[in-house]
Amino acid sequence: MPEELPRGALELAAVFEGIPRVMFSLKDVHGKYLLVNEAFAERASGRSVTEVIGKTANDLFAPELALSYAAQDAAVLSSGHPVRRQLELITRRDGSLGWYITNKSLLHDEEGTPVAIAAVSVDEETPAHRAGMKGLEIALATAHARFREQITASDLASAAGMSTAMLERRMQRFVGLAPSRLIVRVRVEEAIHRVIQSDRALADIAVECGFTDQAAMSRQIKQFLGVAPSALRVARRTDQPRPRNITFQ
Repeated sequence: MPEELPRGALELAAVFEGIPRVMFSLKDVHGKYLLVNEAFAERASGRSVTEVIGKTANDLFAPELALSYAAQDAAVLSSGHPVRRQLELITRRDGSLGWYITNKSLLHDEEGTPVAIAAVSVDEETPAHRAGMKGLEIALATAHARFREQITASDLASAAGMSTAMLERRMQRFVGLAPSRLIVRVRVEEAIHRVIQSDRALADIAVECGFTDQAAMSRQIKQFLGVAPSALRVARRTDQPRPRNITFQ
């Protein structure tokens, strides 16, 4: 473990030990992990905490994911503003990829100089398993089944057998997304998968995934991951290791 840690770092890390589905990490300004909890280490290809310390995202995650994390860190460092409720892709315990909600903040020394980035990520729960949420489960399944179509929140509500207003309330409460944003997110998930796993033209992938054109798809992917689709493919062609059979959940 590094000898020099930001003041109060150990106390901060202790807060997140033993909490299920919550990952904590502390990086220096060069991207090296200074502290992580066990939940984070488990997501990093099943490594131990000591194996993660001193590594970077490039050492632990697929290139396309490491790129997005680095882009987000750079934005925090350059702006000085924290990231709040950012949806991002992180590796789950079984090696698949899932959506997490992440907060990131800068830590400063006594002179006000940034010295580290603290991040907390929470695994999104699956509302389909909650009692009485069958309608919401149907809405989510409909969004995944019909992502190629120009569907609307009203279409999801109709499939779920509830009013659009009720669907809005339930989705905001249990998923943290409006129905319209869910539809976009599902398209983005599928587009990312196809960009990474195939060499098809980006314009074709955009149409196949329900976007109006390649530019619209690129904007949404960059908004979600912080990098453009072309950058994902560049990362894929590097020699860095990456998980096999990637799935987006």
